[in-house]
Amino acid sequence: MVKLNVMLKWILAGILLFGGCFLSFSADYPAGSPVALNGKLKVSGTQLVNECGNPIQLRGMSTHGPQWYGNCICSEMLDVLVDDWKIDVFRIAMYVQEQGYVTNPPKWKSFIDTYVDECANRGIYCLIDWHVLNPGNPMANLSDAKDFWDYMSKKHGSKKHVLFEICNEPNSGCSWSTVKEYAEDILKIIRTQNNDETVVIVGTPTWSQDVDIASQNKLNYSNVMYTLHFYAGTHGESLRKKAENAMQNGCAIFITEFGTSSASGDNNYSPEATKTWINWANQHKISWANWSYADKKEVSAALVEGSCNSKNWNNLTPSGELIKGLITANRMNYAACNNQQQQQEQQQQQEEQQQEHQQQSAHCPELVSSIENKKVYRIVNKNSCKVMTAENSQEKAKMVQKTRNEQDKGQWFVIESVSDGYYTIKNIGSSKVLSNSYNPNEGAETVQEDLSGYDNPTQKWKITKVDGTWFKIENKNLEKSCLAVAESSVSDGASVVQNTQWSNGANQMWGFEYIEGASGITEIMSCDLSLVPTWVEEGFSIVGEEEYSSVNIYSLSGTLQTVYPKQSYYDISGYISGTYFVVLQKNGVVLKRFTIAKQ
Repeated sequence: MVKLNVMLKWILAGILLFGGCFLSFSADYPAGSPVALNGKLKVSGTQLVNECGNPIQLRGMSTHGPQWYGNCICSEMLDVLVDDWKIDVFRIAMYVQEQGYVTNPPKWKSFIDTYVDECANRGIYCLIDWHVLNPGNPMANLSDAKDFWDYMSKKHGSKKHVLFEICNEPNSGCSWSTVKEYAEDILKIIRTQNNDETVVIVGTPTWSQDVDIASQNKLNYSNVMYTLHFYAGTHGESLRKKAENAMQNGCAIFITEFGTSSASGDNNYSPEATKTWINWANQHKISWANWSYADKKEVSAALVEGSCNSKNWNNLTPSGELIKGLITANRMNYAACNNQQQQQEQQQQQEEQQQEHQQQSAHCPELVSSIENKKVYRIVNKNSCKVMTAENSQEKAKMVQKTRNEQDKGQWFVIESVSDGYYTIKNIGSSKVLSNSYNPNEGAETVQEDLSGYDNPTQKWKITKVDGTWFKIENKNLEKSCLAVAESSVSDGASVVQNTQWSNGANQMWGFEYIEGASGITEIMSCDLSLVPTWVEEGFSIVGEEEYSSVNIYSLSGTLQTVYPKQSYYDISGYISGTYFVVLQKNGVVLKRFTIAKQ
């Protein structure tokens, strides 16, 4: 169980000044946690808002069925999800039938009670899900549902961190009129009988896709939201249009479940389609929870099969890796309730960030005032003085900033002119180029890709000087956009994203640190590997070449070993046996290359 000192990682405490008295949201929750900051949530128009009326977006994970994957649900896994993944909502998927709730109501009520309390101890929101799936008509278990929601409302409805989802996915031809009748029966218990104003999220027909139909005949209760579910391998733009129509009709939407796969939960892993969906949800400030934090052998599961038994809570599938990153990417900051104490804490935090920034600025490397074609540079952010690199060497890996590392060639980029004043920016470590991957959205991640065999505008960049040694980097596919570090972060691992508007911000400015002796290495690696090496023992001399001024010797991996001024003999007696590249240069220009083999 998380202790208070762990939860102090959350920033700021939320206290509401009301009627001349201080009412603290954090009285029962860890200081600075999401619930301490935001209090009891409610609905205003089409937006989920905090206790003070400020918009909020929740991001988190859903369990799979606890009757099958109970070993994936425990205190320890919640610690990981809160402290490492940074979730602020946890959805408990209580299947109704399918070996679920109706088999043992007392057991499952106690189970939910436990995890409602576990969420409270960590200061995150808890979404209790009455997981209607088979059968798909919520009326099929109406008496059980009434008993369940009467119990949950009386026991947990007054708690600031609890949300109710009263029917997961009505399906198999169940109409909105039937779902609405069911919802009215349950809302009478929650609202009228128990006087409970907890946010209630109502499923919609066709596995919670027909939000537009529900919006034409809404429920006449306050603090009601409507469920939208998508699976990125199956659902796309047409479902987003249905949701937009529903919002235009005044419906507040919560994506209580989505997957990175086909609608079955398996097959057709679709990371790019998932990102498109999440960018859309973030743009509309729609809260979401991913299906599922479990180790089921299927594409949508976050954990590799067997991880729960071994308690390896970060043994992630590709889907898990993707969702973990999306939870924290371009996150909407909490607009917690204002008061004197909070303002003082905010000021202190800003001063600490400014001090950290000043300390980092003092360690910025020396930058060039102009860039040269086919030279190798580190790309440095003005706000953080950290350098751009790829998160890993894979295709579509996102670009991030990291502390400068002299040995890391993933921080080296070749800037090569292509046409019309544009450049490609090629990562030496991965041999891939920067791209915005045709994503026009604010906050879209910049990624690396293999160089296209066609004229691809998403891989072309305009580099324009704005101030001394600082430049803005714009993508040809989206003019007036620019690269920036997300949320002006100074942290390692912060994403390099796309801002659709230039604002002269320090996080949007980039400098170029020339890497002495690195230029030309891509040509060596690609062109000279096929040359037959000259065998040498202790050293070598160069004859018949008069124009060069220096000799650079590289290992096969491209690591610079030695830079010699021009001389009559080059001693390599200290080198280990192996093959090396010898590069003759004059004023940084490569004149000739050959290979040697040290015996």
